[in-house]
Amino acid sequence: MYRLLAIDLDGTLLTPSPHKLITPRTYKALHKAVENGMAIVIATGQMLQVLRAVCAGLPLTAPQIIENGALVVDILSGVVLHEKLMPVEHILPTLETLRTFGFFRAYHTYERVYVDYNTPRSRTWYRPPVPPAVEVEDVASLYPQTCIKIVGIGEENTLREKREELECIFKGKLYVTQSSFDLLEFLHPEASKVNALKAIAADLGIAPEEIVAIGDNHNDIG
Repeated sequence: MYRLLAIDLDGTLLTPSPHKLITPRTYKALHKAVENGMAIVIATGQMLQVLRAVCAGLPLTAPQIIENGALVVDILSGVVLHEKLMPVEHILPTLETLRTFGFFRAYHTYERVYVDYNTPRSRTWYRPPVPPAVEVEDVASLYPQTCIKIVGIGEENTLREKREELECIFKGKLYVTQSSFDLLEFLHPEASKVNALKAIAADLGIAPEEIVAIGDNHNDIG
């Protein structure tokens, strides 16, 4: 019997852009699952404010996965239950490497996302009530603020090739994953949706064979 359902957000639970909504049919199905004793865990690369905004009304009483597994949080209180932050010694080297590879860069803190000036679609990433990304002259100036993850924004036609090269550069140092057609994410080497889900399952006393996980992208592969 399944006891936990883990679902990716963008591209899986939500309808396609520009609306990105949870359909009434999906709402009904998830409420029914909870009534039958199943825990629902949203596993997303988004920040807490986004999760709260788009999943309002869902019965999310279990811990939730945000920032691609870097944080496990209680969605109601915002308390961080588990975290794997970006290693301090790799923040500046990662930002510099992305600059040399021609990426725009995003620096994720607990409360906000900071991006280089003129970063594509930075003003449309989030919708109210979620704060927009903050444009700065150089995101490296944010260091040494706590960094949850670093995101590189590139071009779709070259992203896969660059991802493979960057995975080699940071092998054993960082977890590198692709979360969208134009986004590469750089996290603590032990940060991933899979590891975060394992932590939640252990907390709840749920065995691996009692879990169903659904996703659509490179960062959903365990």
